[in-house]
Amino acid sequence: MYLLFHIFLYKFKASLKSVFDVRSVSVVRSVGSFLFYCGFVWGVYVSTRNITIYVLHQTQIGLYLYHRFLEMILFIFFIAVNLGNIIVSYSTLYKSPEVAYLMTKPLPSVSLFVIKFFDNFFYSSTTLLFISFAALLGYGSCFEYPWYLSVAIMVFVLMPYMFLAACLAAIILLGIMRVAGTIGFRKIMGLLCLIYFGFLVLFFSFSNPVLLIEQASRFYPNVDRYFAQLPIGAYQYLPNHWVAEFFFSMTRKDYTAALCSETLLLAVTAALFALTLMAAKRLYFKTWLISLQIQSNRMSEKDGGRIRLFDFRKESFLSPKIESLVKKDFFLFFREPSQWIHLLVLLTIAGTFILSLTNMNLNIRIESMQFFTYLILFAFSGFMIASLALRFMYPMCELEGKQFWSIRSAPVILEQWFALKFILGFLLVLTLTELITWAMNIPFLRYNPRGELLSWFGIYAGFWLATAMSALNLGFGAFFAEYTEKNPIRAASSQGATLTFLSSLLYLFVFLAIVLLPLSNYFQSLFHFTKFARESIIVPGTAVAVLSMLAGVWGWHVGLRSLKRDFLN
Repeated sequence: MYLLFHIFLYKFKASLKSVFDVRSVSVVRSVGSFLFYCGFVWGVYVSTRNITIYVLHQTQIGLYLYHRFLEMILFIFFIAVNLGNIIVSYSTLYKSPEVAYLMTKPLPSVSLFVIKFFDNFFYSSTTLLFISFAALLGYGSCFEYPWYLSVAIMVFVLMPYMFLAACLAAIILLGIMRVAGTIGFRKIMGLLCLIYFGFLVLFFSFSNPVLLIEQASRFYPNVDRYFAQLPIGAYQYLPNHWVAEFFFSMTRKDYTAALCSETLLLAVTAALFALTLMAAKRLYFKTWLISLQIQSNRMSEKDGGRIRLFDFRKESFLSPKIESLVKKDFFLFFREPSQWIHLLVLLTIAGTFILSLTNMNLNIRIESMQFFTYLILFAFSGFMIASLALRFMYPMCELEGKQFWSIRSAPVILEQWFALKFILGFLLVLTLTELITWAMNIPFLRYNPRGELLSWFGIYAGFWLATAMSALNLGFGAFFAEYTEKNPIRAASSQGATLTFLSSLLYLFVFLAIVLLPLSNYFQSLFHFTKFARESIIVPGTAVAVLSMLAGVWGWHVGLRSLKRDFLN
């Protein structure tokens, strides 16, 4: 126990030293990050407050239906934290040089697991904690919560909720590594993606948000009276339901029910953490040895001279320089298991989202609700696009590592190399973006065939979203590049990555603000069977294009300028 606290103490001191670095570059970056964080947190607070007021007072959907939507958002939040911790924990618990060093010291493996577990949790969840607290303050201000009550809810409700997701992720990862030594790492990860895919489909089959809106529209505005008679169902055993029930009980001033939900959450979290420690005591050292065996087997694999699809011995129609760079990026991506695993997970989530949208039967007869549903789907699509661009475009330059000097010394024009990076990542982001925005419009077109303009809006908006977010993430990834970082997960979770992600969300917010009025007018014309003035979309469409080009050029300029300064000293 003494060694455990000793290591925690010096890790805390090291973190403080990095935060309070007095060098001019670090001071400017820290001050800029702090100001940007404050601005974004304020924006989250204002947005949450305004959205809550709009939904409750303008659409009048009632407290019950509002908290059912909050329950679904909390479910997505739980899955995101859980999957993120599984992927990040693999690198933190099994591939970190610090783990290999501490394994040689007289430190119990379970103590080492606890150190890296908390290190991973706070490293990957700090930004989410700040954003969640800002959203909680905005929500609480609508119900006149004092600030200290919001702090208490954050500490005793939301943090245990996130910690529960992290504990479950650690247990799943230990099980994966234990089985991976027998049936193979790739097979078990593919099976895990199928399980999560089925679980997501099952959840949204029993808790369909559009079906709820359709049912609410039949009893509008007496929504609470109808939904109070409905059975809760099997999802009452999920932690997102306990948190949503806590908030719902607090708004009704039913403090006894709120305390019961909070107690249940804390008890389950404590029990799962104890189970995590028990599993770590039995499995962590064994699974760490298995991870070494997996890495050794992968490094010793022989292809018997067989020429593969992407092989340096195989010629293509590309020029030799471009061909070598493309193949290098291909092997650079797939040599790291966390890269293709994370890509598989994101493709699974995106596929689930697209499948649920295409099967959605929209039958909402209230204009404000249909417009609000479209905005929510568009905002969530933009969030998925921002996450995809951050994860795969931000680390592209940083993963070159210290060998980037070979690129600088090679007969390769830096602008062409940077453009090639952009094209490779942009094609992936653009393809998924267009699929998501296309699927997003299908239920609305099925409900009202007169809304064909929404399809063109989805294609147009998807192109500019993909272009701007790809350029921002690639450029800022080059600006904040730390070439000593070999882990793409940690690179995409760093302070610079967080600032880049917040910049993408800020761009998305401005994008939505520009198209808000023309979209509202368009939905009004569909419901009231009036003619929509198509010339009214020229100015917003041009503004969206200009905004996206400015964001893209800014990211491109910042990244390229930083690359030209690297490795010159």
